[in-house]
Amino acid sequence: METVLVVDDEQGILEALADLLREEGYRVLTASHGREALERMAELQPDLVLTDWMMPILDGPALIERIRAEPTYRHVSVMGMSAVDVSALRHLYPGMLFLQKPFDIHALLKHVRKALDGKRG
Repeated sequence: METVLVVDDEQGILEALADLLREEGYRVLTASHGREALERMAELQPDLVLTDWMMPILDGPALIERIRAEPTYRHVSVMGMSAVDVSALRHLYPGMLFLQKPFDIHALLKHVRKALDGKRG
């Protein structure tokens, strides 16, 4: 079973995404900011981190930087989501998947599968 860590400071979004991904058969971990996400990753390494961009304590870019700097997390795929224009983010992080909030649930699931398939491939 593939594990997805969902990171978002908006509790309603966090719970909705977690429920949706569980219904799709994924093991789901949650965190409300980047520091908490790193704590969860130390407990159980996810296959995918789905992170919001703007959060308190440790935001999406800082979380990604920490994940990429840690050799034990090199296998972890990361996907970003933000209410800001993600086209600029795609240029800063080539090859990384981004979702523009609000997003369609079907698009989210398609991107999650794509991120996990890319990890396998």
